[in-house]
Amino acid sequence: MPDAPGTGRTGRGVKASMSVALALGLGFFVLTSVASVLGVGLISGYRNTVELLRQKAELLTAAEDERLRRYLDAAEDQLDFAARLIARGEAEAGADEAFSSLLLGALAATPQIVAILHIDPVYRMTGAERRDEETTPLFASVRGDDALRALVEQGREALRGWWGGLIWRQDYDEAVMSYSLPLHGPEGYGGVLTALVSLRQLSVFISDLESAFGGNAFVLYGRDRVLAHPLMAFGYDGLTALTPLPDQATFGDPVLASMWETRPLGLLESMVLDAEGIHAAALGESDYVFIHRTLEGYADRPLLVGTYFPAGDIMTEVLRFKWAALFCLIISVISAATAAYIGRQIAQPVRRLGEGATRIYHLDLASVEPIPGSFFRELDDSARSFNTMLEGLHWFERYVPRSLVDRLIKIHAHSRIESSFREVVIMFTDLLDFTARCEALSAQQTADFLNRHFTVIGDAVEAEGGVVDKYMGDGVMAIWGAPESYADLADRACRACLAIKRAFEQEGAAIGPGEGPPLRLRIGLHLGRVVVGNIGSPNRIDYTVVGDPVNVSQRLEEMSRSLGETEAQVNILVSGAVREALMEDFAFDPLGPREVRGRREPVEIFVLKGPPPA
Repeated sequence: MPDAPGTGRTGRGVKASMSVALALGLGFFVLTSVASVLGVGLISGYRNTVELLRQKAELLTAAEDERLRRYLDAAEDQLDFAARLIARGEAEAGADEAFSSLLLGALAATPQIVAILHIDPVYRMTGAERRDEETTPLFASVRGDDALRALVEQGREALRGWWGGLIWRQDYDEAVMSYSLPLHGPEGYGGVLTALVSLRQLSVFISDLESAFGGNAFVLYGRDRVLAHPLMAFGYDGLTALTPLPDQATFGDPVLASMWETRPLGLLESMVLDAEGIHAAALGESDYVFIHRTLEGYADRPLLVGTYFPAGDIMTEVLRFKWAALFCLIISVISAATAAYIGRQIAQPVRRLGEGATRIYHLDLASVEPIPGSFFRELDDSARSFNTMLEGLHWFERYVPRSLVDRLIKIHAHSRIESSFREVVIMFTDLLDFTARCEALSAQQTADFLNRHFTVIGDAVEAEGGVVDKYMGDGVMAIWGAPESYADLADRACRACLAIKRAFEQEGAAIGPGEGPPLRLRIGLHLGRVVVGNIGSPNRIDYTVVGDPVNVSQRLEEMSRSLGETEAQVNILVSGAVREALMEDFAFDPLGPREVRGRREPVEIFVLKGPPPA
């Protein structure tokens, strides 16, 4: 079947496939000339990503290290403060209430410390301890406490403070870390100040680090003992003076227990994890990445501060970058090559498609020209589809209110039309005696007459910013206030009604064919709050208004047959709501309140006579 003339279509002969042309023409070029660029770019970007991941791991452990140092240094600061007061003579070490109060205050400021003690050279102890969140003074002799006596003897020779080994305290049922500071003055050796740091409180602090940095934080005592872990925050079963810390290899956290069960790394993993303080360990079929660093000077052996993550958390970012980078590069190269090769061939039809789509968007269908065909099958099919669509739109525009659609596009171009309540003015019109006049007319004569009549009404409505909502037989429903809002919508509606009246009175005889009684036009006008939006079914939808004010307006049009200027060629009844909303002083004849079918309350009704005085 030949193509319809004037559509810009080409014949249905053999067409070359654009996909095949691109594959044959560009395939060899892409493979040979771009492969090296892709490889270099991918490797360079990959190495940058790996370096960033390593730096992130370093920053994480450095932050944990720094916060843990501040946590432990608080014990040193409290003892240094007390020692300075003693050295300046502002406090006297001994078993008196003033010195005990000083130690109680220092203890209250540092919840990680369970006890601050002063032990003089003859093993008399004055101190403060914390039990069950309560701080109490201590006065006792420690001659029978080997661990504390050892601190006194070590302090005789020490010139500065030191962190000692772990001390098991049966009275606290836990091991504690200890920091001791010798007191040497003009009068000789004055004993030692000692702060005992709770490992349970240290484990609580480690739990807080998990919340701040993520991961699973821990502290090891050397490599084989767990010093602090969230599982130890409320104690840990099986600890004694002989085994004050749990064994790492049998610890209750199975991932931490497998920390030193390392496995060989793959190529991708080695690029990320092959660094000091980072290694991977296996637990069953799951892999974990450990990040750690050594902390010196806070015990008699090094502490290991670290955290661990599932290996997937680390490698996912690397793999995501790899595939994303590869995909983007391939798409970019193919797009650039395609544009260079066929740009001239597709530029003109694509530009015409764009211009035509823009004009269709603005409903300027009359200026849209059909798109010529193309040698490429896909572009040729697009031209055919566009031209077919254009033909359909020319038919479609005759059945939809073009002005309404144009306004909706401008107002809701990139948003969904939501139904809402609005104040609008609704107008209903009806032709009296229309049936009798048209009895002698043909179908075409009747349609021509109605088309001229509706054109008069539609022009008057749209001239005042209104919208024709629908045609109903020989009647019209129009609205003001949707989709666009106006402060003077009542004035606009009244001016439109008067314009319709003038046109009907001037041209009524000319547009009324046939013999019979003269045609008369009846109009009802009412203002009220209605629901505005898309109303209908999925198969047919209207942008319209719904609500009681619509019914009132239609009732006014019906009542205009027996109220007001019933013998006039045009009779316009207006509700009191419309008159109250007017900004100008139009001429009215009052008819008073009247009962309206379907309403409990009477409606104040007026006859619209004319425009405001000049």
